[in-house]
Amino acid sequence: MDKNTDQIERVKDLVMELNQYRNEYYNLNKPSVSDATYDQLFDNLQTLEKETDVILYNSPTQTVGYEVLSKLQKITHKTPLKSLAKTKSQEELNTWRKNKEVLLMFKGDGLTVELIYQYGLLMEASTRGNGEVGELITHNAKTFKNIPLSIPFKGYLRLSGEAMIHKHDFDLINSMLSDEDKYATPRNLVAGSVRQLSSKICAERNVNFYAFNILECDGDLTDSKYENFDWLFNQGFDIMHYDLVGSRYISKMIDEMKQLAEKMGIPIDGLVATFDSVSYSNSLQETSHHPLHSMAYKFLDEATQSTLRALEWRTTRMGQVNPTAIFDTIIIDNTEVSRASLHNLSFIEGLQLNIGARILVTKRNLIIPHIEDNLDRDLGSLKYPNKCPSCQGKTEIRNTGTADFLFCTNDNCSAKLLDKFVHFVKRDCMNIDGLSSASLELFLNEGFLKSFDDIYNLDSHDYQIKKLEGWGGKSYTNLIKAIDSSRKVKCSNFIYSLGIPNVGKSSSKAITEYFNDDFQAFIRACVEGFDFSVLEDFGDITNQSIHNWYKDNDEKSLWMHLMDEVEIIKEEKKEVLNMDSVFANKKAYGTGTFLNFKKEELKSVLEGLGCEFGTGYTKSLDYLIVGSVKGSSKVDKANADIAKGSKIQVIYEDEFMKMIGRV
Repeated sequence: MDKNTDQIERVKDLVMELNQYRNEYYNLNKPSVSDATYDQLFDNLQTLEKETDVILYNSPTQTVGYEVLSKLQKITHKTPLKSLAKTKSQEELNTWRKNKEVLLMFKGDGLTVELIYQYGLLMEASTRGNGEVGELITHNAKTFKNIPLSIPFKGYLRLSGEAMIHKHDFDLINSMLSDEDKYATPRNLVAGSVRQLSSKICAERNVNFYAFNILECDGDLTDSKYENFDWLFNQGFDIMHYDLVGSRYISKMIDEMKQLAEKMGIPIDGLVATFDSVSYSNSLQETSHHPLHSMAYKFLDEATQSTLRALEWRTTRMGQVNPTAIFDTIIIDNTEVSRASLHNLSFIEGLQLNIGARILVTKRNLIIPHIEDNLDRDLGSLKYPNKCPSCQGKTEIRNTGTADFLFCTNDNCSAKLLDKFVHFVKRDCMNIDGLSSASLELFLNEGFLKSFDDIYNLDSHDYQIKKLEGWGGKSYTNLIKAIDSSRKVKCSNFIYSLGIPNVGKSSSKAITEYFNDDFQAFIRACVEGFDFSVLEDFGDITNQSIHNWYKDNDEKSLWMHLMDEVEIIKEEKKEVLNMDSVFANKKAYGTGTFLNFKKEELKSVLEGLGCEFGTGYTKSLDYLIVGSVKGSSKVDKANADIAKGSKIQVIYEDEFMKMIGRV
């Protein structure tokens, strides 16, 4: 193989590798490599593309972000929201600047968002997505803590900025989550927040928006971005912190702004330099990947050396045994650091870690401790525990499709049981205040708790509890009040609290809607072998998980007697606006991609007409409403059922619009 062929093969390999990392970062919110590693591979790819003149259509040097995979409605940006060229060299930044005035601003570690205002009102908000196609998040943007819903300017304004969660809010939210549910970075948390289907969840996350660019405006702006930011500020927007760099050397300001971001609790992963002159910026050309009017300066990760002393293993409710590195205490960014997550066995093996190795540790984005490298890769392979640290049961290595993990094989593991109780009492489940992980562990060890219904009989241990360390009459009384207030619970919360594998909040709600808030109907479906994959977004894995959970006698012993202690209440139904419509007292479901509706809007319209909106396709439907943009395989199922005598009617979007009087 000649040199050029070898280089081309390397280009292909790098494109595949980088696109995998982009998918992990943008869509899964679980990056497996550091920003430094990604940037180095990206630079290598750029160099090889120049040397070979080979640029693949899906090369990350030509595209931004990754294909949008969420359920939110997709939207095409009027002009692409391109990424920026990056450098870690201050000299390169000064050379690019050409002694012209530039603005230097924080490069926030959040999610880029585009806003559109007209008539003084917020009309639309969307994520950047892959640069050309994003996701519509207007419903969530309206809950951002500092975003103006109306502004003095009544013309057309399109701007971009960063949706962010401050460090203290990030720490607070993480402090209320179990170790397995904690977010790795503020960016992961904000990405998950602004892409929620429910704006309520986003509203609870304290998301802020900081503007950093005016994309289009039919008002009278000046040729100075500095002055135009003042105008934006007067419209009610918070601006990403910035300063004007004139003749001053840029390095001093970089250090000052890095320290300022830390003091303000704003997570950043670098700075952005952009020319102050709008006309000069517009005169510059742009590549298919980035404009030439701005450049991102990425911080060099400041790695500090330490020595790995031990690994701490913790078992979760799903049986996964997660490793944490314990190393000699070091100071990074004025804080003591002695622990870091090791993620999985594949990560450990990739670094060839072993006890006694000298390691390099950073704080990712100035927040999350992370082991970047191992300076002693010749110490041999690390031995994994063959017994669970909690129950001493046998462990085994399993590949989940993305990496190797260690699992406890003991179904009666004490750590699994504790985590199941922790999940059961959390806010989105039974919402029992006062039952922390430590309290639950104490009650389990004392023998007060064996199954979930025992929580509702803790008053039979009142004397013993009040005598326990950290407990007294007041704390006991508050706990009993919290337990009693949880006795009335929504069906979706109740199902979620049971900890069924692969059944999260949204899946629990879908089950609840399908069985009309009837938990016993759900249980009967389990008994009868119902195919849950007919529900929207339920696949074979989820279907099998539900049936495996129901057949598990240990799981049954946890929840079977709960029905004697709680009352499952029905969720409030939306007001019916028109009971005279042809859809009244009927059941319908929407499938495909709609031109005039989002799925939730279609659901609201039908419910307002007195129609029940299903959670998936079933033979019992009266109507299957099909989107006009893209059809669905469910139409084939419906036609097959109609041929067998089903009453279901297939209605396409244009016909549906006429039926509801919108055409």
